[in-house]
Amino acid sequence: MSDIWCLNGELPEARARELEATLEMVADERGEFPPTLSYFEQPGEAEWRVEIFFATQPDSEFLTAVLSRMGLGDWPHELAPVEDKDWVSESQKLLAPVEAGRFFVYGSHDADKAKADAINLQIDAGQAFGTGKHETTAACLEVLDQLADDLSPKTMLDLGTGSGVLALAAQKVWPKMRITASDIDPIAIEVTAENITVNDGVARQVGSGLPGMAVVVAPGLDDPAFKDEKPFDLITANILAGPLVDLAPDIVDALAKSGTLVLSGLLVTQEKEVLEPYLARGLVSLGRVEKGEWLALVLRKP
Repeated sequence: MSDIWCLNGELPEARARELEATLEMVADERGEFPPTLSYFEQPGEAEWRVEIFFATQPDSEFLTAVLSRMGLGDWPHELAPVEDKDWVSESQKLLAPVEAGRFFVYGSHDADKAKADAINLQIDAGQAFGTGKHETTAACLEVLDQLADDLSPKTMLDLGTGSGVLALAAQKVWPKMRITASDIDPIAIEVTAENITVNDGVARQVGSGLPGMAVVVAPGLDDPAFKDEKPFDLITANILAGPLVDLAPDIVDALAKSGTLVLSGLLVTQEKEVLEPYLARGLVSLGRVEKGEWLALVLRKP
């Protein structure tokens, strides 16, 4: 058995979506990363199957807080460790390709579905977050599609790159751009490096000044690796609301004059909370893309 635990049960679709949002909010309030939730329709059944995956045995206080907030104190569910396997990759095999603007994102199991009239991205996230299938990532891809014809950025930071899907999408649109893709998780950086190769992307070393994508393991923007890379004409940050607020001073400082900022990973209900520290530092709101309960915000630095 692995260290990973799974809580599973059944809920109506609407309640499953509410549970996803509640997990994010409670984790954010506690300063923690949320567990991974999946839910899917069961043929012939009114309720959907819900599975919540935890990296370690879950804290009972966390579970109680989530279920109590939703009024699910008596919800029938099972909690147990899972088999030792790459469960994220296995679950991704059940996901269909995603089309967002000019981008078509698919896993290796759907490689035969690539489209001749789209920018194709083969993304196998493995144990990293970000396949294009989550609403936050899809919203960011739509924003990049909208910006593609109007911007000509020379430098980009993809903060919290996950699988590298946003950085790779940007490289396909602006192939001469110098991109830095960073993440706090070393596994995510390994996955991103693999996806650069799979998608015929161009890799480079940090500080080289050459076009291409450099990958960096870094918890924020004060890492020495960013010294020779800042400022950035384009920054994408698809993380959580809490870190978006906490990192606002550093993100604004790293954004070049007239630069564009894309923020995502926040719920619609968290829009005001996330926007305030950026507007207070002089950024201008350009628009938003809403996907279900999730949101991507677009801002510019005058």
